[in-house]
Amino acid sequence: MKKTFNYGTVEEQFTVLNLPDKKFDQKLPVVISIHGGFWKDKYDLSQFTPLDQQLVDAGIATWNIEYRRVGKSAGGYPETFLDVTAAINYLAKIAVDYSLDLDRVVVIGHSAGGHLALWAASRYDHLTNALGEAIQIKFAGVVSMAGVTDLAAMWLDQQGSNMADTVPDFIGGTPEEEPGRYHDASPINLLPLGVATVLIHGTVDDRVPVKLSQQYYQKAKALGDTVGLIELPNVGHFELIDSKNFAWERVQRAIENLLAK
Repeated sequence: MKKTFNYGTVEEQFTVLNLPDKKFDQKLPVVISIHGGFWKDKYDLSQFTPLDQQLVDAGIATWNIEYRRVGKSAGGYPETFLDVTAAINYLAKIAVDYSLDLDRVVVIGHSAGGHLALWAASRYDHLTNALGEAIQIKFAGVVSMAGVTDLAAMWLDQQGSNMADTVPDFIGGTPEEEPGRYHDASPINLLPLGVATVLIHGTVDDRVPVKLSQQYYQKAKALGDTVGLIELPNVGHFELIDSKNFAWERVQRAIENLLAK
């Protein structure tokens, strides 16, 4: 069963709940999916539709969120962050009606979505600020798939390419112009996370360098977080969201392991 919910009044502020057809005796675990696309509005939540279906077939409910992105939907800083928070918190409002287990919720994201998943995991029991309210759900885990863990490092890596303005367009300036925003929005600066984390990254990723996950892993480990890093040899950026690729199988296995704890 699929059902769409609007968590705001803007067209892009909606989520898709996907539930297994089979009835279960216990409440369902949930995966929150956050799609990527370098925060640009030409990419949408349909990236996760086939992946979510595989999770649903395994008996897991999915909550696939859309949000305002850079472009005609007027997203970026802070709108994208506000939307992600609102979409996740809306899940708590419907949990009872759909027998969802909020003690077994894993948030996942790919690329820019991995950035937002790690950021969201840092917002539990957080003070309200320019990026929104606290996340009301304490996640059982987070899976970052080739996630942008450090916005300043991503900006630097993209200089000299046709993607040079991607991060500034999202944040509203360069690291020199908006150092506070880069700090507050970069997951690597928000450690320790206090949430079990799995970072999955292809070694030949030409969009988000694997070193971003490596550096995040090293810092998180040093600060005492429960964190794992899975580097997939000869895997690029998009294999992780290919439902027929073994890379996605590794992601699904990581999700199921986090939900089983």
